[in-house]
Amino acid sequence: MPRLPFSCPQPWQVAGVAAALAVWWSTALAIGEARLPTPVQQVHALLEVVTFSQVLASQPGSPGHIWWDLVYTTSRCLSGVFVGSLLAILFGLAMAWSRTFRDVTELPIETLRTIPPLAAIPFFLMWLGPAALTQFLLLVFFAFLRVVINTVEAVRNVPPVYGQYAMTMGATRAAMFRTVVWPAVLPELVGAIRVVLAASWGLQVVAELLGTPAGVGKIFSYLVPLLRPDLIIAVIFWITAIAVVVDQFLFLPLARRATRWVPRSE
Repeated sequence: MPRLPFSCPQPWQVAGVAAALAVWWSTALAIGEARLPTPVQQVHALLEVVTFSQVLASQPGSPGHIWWDLVYTTSRCLSGVFVGSLLAILFGLAMAWSRTFRDVTELPIETLRTIPPLAAIPFFLMWLGPAALTQFLLLVFFAFLRVVINTVEAVRNVPPVYGQYAMTMGATRAAMFRTVVWPAVLPELVGAIRVVLAASWGLQVVAELLGTPAGVGKIFSYLVPLLRPDLIIAVIFWITAIAVVVDQFLFLPLARRATRWVPRSE
């Protein structure tokens, strides 16, 4: 009999979900559906924001759904993290390779890394304005500072005996990097990039709240003054669903393929 890709829920799991729904429903009735929608209202809102919403359509330039805004936010997150991580890996490898270069750059990078990402948003907005380029550069800046330090530390954590053995076998520095250093540091870099990608969604949405031509943050700026928690929760659900899909079905398969030599427990 073929094995299902998922396991059937256990009775106690079903009971837990039922209890959560009961608490949600009773809370909504207690504090008022205008503050917290019931589960039935929320399901309707989930469908409304991806089909047609009169509330969204009343906003200037809005098509009445959130598809374009989801694509906007997703594309900014993925492109910003990709470019920032790529620059960080190249920069971090140069720091690990050259002691002089590391001495010059390590202190400034460590200082910038301590700045909370949200505290940097006002400066990006003042310098570049509320444009798409501002959000892209903010995510590049955020990803770069997080991944570059992980790159340096990953190279430092490579056991020296690996390099010594490769050199005794006649390997050049380029060959040693290709066959020893890079395979050893790549799994750590994959983990760092995954953490950065997970954090980038919230940072992107906050940047959009402060001014953007499109995106999930712009929708929130519309809905909050209208007191529509059902639509706000629906938008949060859909952007979270996209983040999960990107992590589980895009990033993880690529990461496992890129680090296929690493032993893993089932």
